[in-house]
Amino acid sequence: MGAGIKKFKERGEAGVTKELTQMHDMDVFRPVARESLTKEERTKALSSLMFLKEKRDMSVKAQMCADGRKQRGDWTKQETTLPTVSTEAVFITAVVDAHEEHDVACFDIPGAFLHADSDEDITMILKGRLAELMVKVAPNLYRKYISVDAKGSAILYVKMQKAIYGLLRSALLFYTKLVSDLENTGFKLNPYDLCVANADIEGSQCTIAFYVDDLFCTHKKI
Repeated sequence: MGAGIKKFKERGEAGVTKELTQMHDMDVFRPVARESLTKEERTKALSSLMFLKEKRDMSVKAQMCADGRKQRGDWTKQETTLPTVSTEAVFITAVVDAHEEHDVACFDIPGAFLHADSDEDITMILKGRLAELMVKVAPNLYRKYISVDAKGSAILYVKMQKAIYGLLRSALLFYTKLVSDLENTGFKLNPYDLCVANADIEGSQCTIAFYVDDLFCTHKKI
């Protein structure tokens, strides 16, 4: 983030502030006092990362994520892996769409992982300028939780409430929520591909195939 703000200056800081505001508005985490954490919790606290990218319109987009490397060893590969739609399923669906003259829509879900609740007790730490900008988003909430490290830099500890990017199980938690939401609205998973869901809508089959947060939706009339 430091290099990004140095390069993009005010635009970079505006992008970071916008991303942090989204974190706050979606209750991604809650601040906690440093004194309330055990030594083990502070040691295992995940670092927060912020990446900046300049878009075509010259605005700067920021993406916040957690450095989940400390989680390795806590979960097996099977406990963190989610299915993704097969290439064959996409091709077969496309052929059916062409034959039956279906409308097709492709889209992604903004802030996808942030819609899924975290089911772990995860502590993350924001440091330096990132912690200071978080305070600016909601001073009344975060300011009293700010402390300083040995170098005099601001630090802010938070407990994760949502499946932020970078956590080992975020994609799987999002998949579970997406499937649950689809099933609650009448869709049924295809038993041969668990990333394809179908529902009868107005006498015509609606199919949704998904690769993490990218969705491919087809129906006679969208």
